[in-house]
Amino acid sequence: MNRGGNKHRALIQEVSFFFICILLFPTIAFLQDNNTVADLIKDLQDEKPLVRWQAAEHLGRSQDVKAVEALIEALRDEDEGVRREVTKALGEIGDSRAVKPLEKMLEDTDEFVRMNTLWALENIGGDEAMKLIITALKNDNPLVRMNAAASLGRSGGSQAIGPLEEVASRDAQSYVRFAAEQALVQIRGEAPVKPPIKTQKQTFIADAHKTPLLTEMAQVAQRINEEYDLILDYQKYDIMDLLDIEARMKMRHPQDTIESVLGNLVTVEDRERNRHLFEKKQ
Repeated sequence: MNRGGNKHRALIQEVSFFFICILLFPTIAFLQDNNTVADLIKDLQDEKPLVRWQAAEHLGRSQDVKAVEALIEALRDEDEGVRREVTKALGEIGDSRAVKPLEKMLEDTDEFVRMNTLWALENIGGDEAMKLIITALKNDNPLVRMNAAASLGRSGGSQAIGPLEEVASRDAQSYVRFAAEQALVQIRGEAPVKPPIKTQKQTFIADAHKTPLLTEMAQVAQRINEEYDLILDYQKYDIMDLLDIEARMKMRHPQDTIESVLGNLVTVEDRERNRHLFEKKQ
């Protein structure tokens, strides 16, 4: 009887311990998460830019609103790579407190900080965020204007129609005008139009030197070649693809492969032609 009673008591103890663990585990996990967020917030002040960059990245993934104030403070970081990640992190968290501080980031010296700011404002949403995106239609950087138009196409309402119509008719860059036209189509619920470059490419190629858009494409391809040693047969792309390639090349890390950076964005021929640029040096 004693042996049976001992087994019964042991079973009760095991079951009790199991339920205690279930009850305590969320609390333990919560405390661990808090400690992790607190550590990451401290890392935003680290002397190494890479540590600050990684801290911002993880805080964004955590989506913990306790990190918002620290990330807003980190918008003033001297390193452009850190500022890019901080603006992105604020967008991932999606707290409206970040809208006003993000306004000045639309004039950041780094164009990719500006573009991440647009994404963050779009993700946060709300009237104030949309108003700031509309102001970016007049940004001095055409890539920022193009991304602002695309953002308004996805999330803008009737308030964006007037500004987009002005950009579609007056912007100096044809690809910005086209982005505004596409945004208007999305807002109005109309059938999308095809990009002129892909439908009329052969005509443009025959007279490349007289086509302003092909001239722009050649200039972007030349810039990519000079800055990143990447050789592209630019006539096989459209202007938005080339600008996307340029943006990805600027933001890549040394350990990245050509597939992780450019994927299927480049042609098979260009991917093989430039593969040596991504090989790790021994």
